[in-house]
Amino acid sequence: MKKIIIDKLTTIITNNKKCSKKDIVTYKYGLETLYNLITKTIVIIIVTAFTKTLKECLLLIIIYSSLRMFAYGLHASGSLTCWITTLPIYIGGSFLVKYISLPKYIFYIIWLIYFFFIILWAPADTKKRPLIREERRKKLKRNSIIVCLIYLVIIILTKYSLITNVIGFCMLLESICICPLSYYITGNKFNNYIYYLQEHGLN
Repeated sequence: MKKIIIDKLTTIITNNKKCSKKDIVTYKYGLETLYNLITKTIVIIIVTAFTKTLKECLLLIIIYSSLRMFAYGLHASGSLTCWITTLPIYIGGSFLVKYISLPKYIFYIIWLIYFFFIILWAPADTKKRPLIREERRKKLKRNSIIVCLIYLVIIILTKYSLITNVIGFCMLLESICICPLSYYITGNKFNNYIYYLQEHGLN
């Protein structure tokens, strides 16, 4: 089903726009990513609605996405791996943030870890999406820091433990995703833009 949909959408694009082979590969990759995102989101929403953790799940999606859009991080190597990792994180994470009870200083520690990690390693790119432009990398790091500081203010001011729990969980998860050790354990290269520039004789 996925291949049929992606092939049809790619055909529509190529029929209305002159595309090189590289453009077609890029479009297919983007469409596959979008397809996986939509289908996983639908499944996750259905499951969490059934288990009465939909509110927690939606908060997780919003807060984690706001971190990941700037700090980037590891991606699963394939569609099946992505499903296997994503579903437990969001569904299990929704239960965790709903029922967890931790002293607030724990979340300050998590925040410090995440802040330290983004200063050192954000944005953490991937082989398929190397961040080759230095200006873009600097902008993403700056935005990551801004979002991080906003969430610190929220942690300090909020009286709702659910919000604190979600922010802490998402920061901890994103810290793992941008850490070079995680790349090493999963067999991925870190700072992929360096290898891209070297490969194309741009560095």
